[in-house]
Amino acid sequence: MEEKLQWVLDIFRCSARHLESLQQVFRRRALENNEKSDDEPFPYEVRGAIQDGTYAETFLKAFDGQTYLLHTEEIVPGHEYRLSLEVSTGGKFWSNIPVQDTGTERHKVETVTASSLAEGSATVISHFGGAQRGAVFVWRWKPVLDRGPYNLPEWLEKALGAEGNDPLRKLQGELEVLRRWEQQVKNNAAQYVKKGAELKDPYIREVLRLWPTESDHQGCDTLKKCAWVEGLDSRLFVGKNVLVARVPYDVGHELLLHAAIAKRHTEDPPQEGNPPYRLTTSWQWSSPAAMQEVFAQREHERNASAPSAQELRLSSQNSVQHSSRSMELRPTPSGEPNTVVDQSRS
Repeated sequence: MEEKLQWVLDIFRCSARHLESLQQVFRRRALENNEKSDDEPFPYEVRGAIQDGTYAETFLKAFDGQTYLLHTEEIVPGHEYRLSLEVSTGGKFWSNIPVQDTGTERHKVETVTASSLAEGSATVISHFGGAQRGAVFVWRWKPVLDRGPYNLPEWLEKALGAEGNDPLRKLQGELEVLRRWEQQVKNNAAQYVKKGAELKDPYIREVLRLWPTESDHQGCDTLKKCAWVEGLDSRLFVGKNVLVARVPYDVGHELLLHAAIAKRHTEDPPQEGNPPYRLTTSWQWSSPAAMQEVFAQREHERNASAPSAQELRLSSQNSVQHSSRSMELRPTPSGEPNTVVDQSRS
C-alpha cells in the first residue's frame, strides 16, 4: 500500500514538474491565443511582463491585485494545474515604506511552483510571506468538481477527495497517516502472535502463545528472539512459515503477519542462557480485492479448458491423497502432544 501511494505521488509530481519546465512555451502560447481570441486583450504592460519576465515599479501600482491566467491543464484526476501572473504591492505593510523608483530599473518576475515539498501548495504567501510585493508567475492547483467520472481505485479516490486544493499534499498526508498506522500495528506484534487469530496448526499456536516477551524502551511488549521449547517434537513447529494475523487497513488492503521458528543445529547440547529456538516475524501488505481478481481469472481459465469427467475424478482423488499426507500430525516420542515454553530459562 505504501509503495502504491508513493508511486502515484511520484508520477503526479513528475507531471507537474514537466509542465513547469514548459513555462516559456506556455507564456508565449498564452500571448498568441490572447491575440486570436475574442476575450479582452492583455494590457500592453502585462504583455511585456509575460514576454520578457520583467516589470517596472509603476507596473505594481497599475495592476495591483490582478491575476492573469496563462495555462491550465488537468494532470491529476479532478485537479488542474494552472500557471498565472499575479501582481501585488504588498498591502499595508509596504504602504508607509518609501520605494525608490528610478523609472528605468526592471525587476525579474519570480516563479513559484507547487511540485516540491518545500514550496508545498505554492501560494505566494507561503513562499514570500504575507507582505509579498512584486509580480510572480505562480503555479497553483485547482479542484474541478465537474469533471469525471474517473475509474479510480477506492483508496486513490478517497485520498484525492480529501479537503484541500493540492493533490500532492493530499497524497502525502495519506502516506503519513498510513505510516503511523503501520508503525502502531507493528508495535503490537506480540499481541497478534500470542492471539494467533489465523493460525490453524494447534502445535504452532500453542508455542507462539507461550513465547516469552520483554519490554522495549517505550514500555511495549516485544517478542524475545530465542526461547526454550520442551515436551514437543520440534518437527511439528520448526521450519514452517505460517500466517499469524490479518490487520485490515481499508476495504482493499490488509497487513499480514507471518512467523517462522527455526532451530540452531550444533553438535553440543544447548547451554543454559542460550535457547536453541529462534522466532522470526515478518509483515507484508496484501490486497484481498486483487487476490479475488486472480482467483476469478484462474476460475475462468479452468472453465474454458473444460476437462472431462474422468480427469476431474482423477484430480479429486490425487487432491484428497495429497491433503491427507500434508495434514498428518505425528505425536511426540513421549506421547505428549502439549507444548511447554520454559520462560524462566530464556
